[in-house]
Order: sequence, then structure tokens, then C-alpha cells
Amino acid sequence: MKRISILLTTAILVAIIAVGDITAQVFKRQKHELSVYAGGGLSSLQYEAGAGKTTNGWGGLFGAGYTYFLNRSWGLGTGVEIAIYQSNSSLSNFSDNYDVQGVTSRDNYTYYYALKSYKETQRALYLNIPLMLHFQRGRKYIMYGALGGKVGIPVNSSGSAPKYTLNTSGYFPTEGRTYDDLPQYGFGTYNYKKGNVDLENFKLHFMLSAEAGMKWQVMNNHDLYTGIYFDYGLNNIFKATNDKTFVKNELSPDNPKMSPLLESRVTGSPYTEKIVPLAVGLKVRFTFLQ
Repeated sequence: MKRISILLTTAILVAIIAVGDITAQVFKRQKHELSVYAGGGLSSLQYEAGAGKTTNGWGGLFGAGYTYFLNRSWGLGTGVEIAIYQSNSSLSNFSDNYDVQGVTSRDNYTYYYALKSYKETQRALYLNIPLMLHFQRGRKYIMYGALGGKVGIPVNSSGSAPKYTLNTSGYFPTEGRTYDDLPQYGFGTYNYKKGNVDLENFKLHFMLSAEAGMKWQVMNNHDLYTGIYFDYGLNNIFKATNDKTFVKNELSPDNPKMSPLLESRVTGSPYTEKIVPLAVGLKVRFTFLQ
């Protein structure tokens, strides 16, 4: 009887140790991973301007993330990040005209304008919230990949242009005369210096996101991810307007001393109707394992 009690006690202890070891292994695999990261590379606002040329810009991202590992290989990740996108556009020599309706038919005229050496940079700052499915394989050398999506909330958008020259004139058919030297009425030569302007036409974006690279254990409970990332916008983030001109002369007959020139951006309709963000770059992530 005593021997049976000893054997039974031993068996219970072994079972407890075994269950404890299994539980420890399960919880060891199911780690909560906190991280901070940064990345940079091509980070552009993709669009085709009906006038001029566009080129991609550089930008980056930084943020904080959280990943819950279901097992040694799979995990679900989310977080919050700030991303910067920018693009450039240029109009070497651009001209256009449109008819302006005056107070009376005698005041009707055709407005001509020509831009020279115009360049513009557009920038957008977004708050992104990712949701990623994470996969990793290996022990000493761990390869990882992640696939998912991001929702981006516009924080700020702006445009800037260096100095450029604008020539304008007005043809009045009732007089059969063209005016090109009345700057107080919007006709003449204007030399603009560098200026900034807010772009209020950007909206929420949805992106397909992927990432791949290597995971390195740099110290206990700390890992370093190094890899590449790719973000592709799935929707148009630009709110098109009804503006049909690039340069407008809105001189008020009641206030002839006001500035007659109100400039649209290259990103303004009808020159641009769709803008999609795109980013490809290198990424570094430092983790804290809990």
C-alpha cells in the first residue's frame, strides 16, 4: 500500500511537471511583441498630370507596433505609424486661354496666360493603421514575411513652388484690342517667389501592404527585423473639383485693387483626376518581447 502511494505520488508529480512544461512552451510560443520601427525609400503620390511632367518623390515612415503570435510561425500585427509621401511636377512652357463674362457684354474678354519654368512639389502626411498577418520560419536564422493592409487618415497636405514667371493678357472683342500691361487688372508679367499652399483635396486611403526580410536576436527578449516593405494604394485619394483653369483672373469690378490672380495647383482638375499613394523601401524594426 505504501509502495502504491509512493508510485501514485510520483506519477502525479511527473504529470504536474509535464503539464507545466507544456503550458510554459505554449505561453513561450504565444508571445506578445511590442516594437518601434522606421523605414524610408520611394514614397510617392502617383498621378498623371494632363499638362507637364511628374516624377516620384522620396519619403518614409515611423511608428509603433504590436504582434500577437498564435504559435511559433504565425502572428497578427497592428499598430500606428506616420507616413510621408511626396511627388514633383513641372511645366516648362504652358499656355492656355478662356473666356471671361463681364458685367455687361462690352466687358467680355478672352484671358490668355503663359507659365514659364514652373515646378511644384506636393507632400502628404498620413496616419496609417496597419493590420498584418505575420509569418516566420527558422531558428538560428529567421526569415519573416507579412501581408495585409493599411487604413490611412490624412493629417496634412501641402504644395510648394519656387520662383516662376507668369505672362497674362486680355483680348476685348468689342474694342478689338489686347491689353498686356495693366497689372492692376490682371494683365501683365508677374514674377513669383517661392510659396507654400495647403492642399485640402486628399481623403482617406486604403492600401495593400507587404513586408519581407530577416529577424535577428540581438539580446534576450529583443529582436531586430531588417527587410523591405511595399505599400500600394487601392483607392483614389483626390477629391476632384470643378475648376477648369490653372490660372484664374477674378478681378472684382467693385474692388479693382485686389490681387486678380488666383492660382490652381497642378493637382487641380482637369489636369489631375486620380492620385494613388505608393511606397517601396527599407525597414528596420526593434522589438520588445513580453
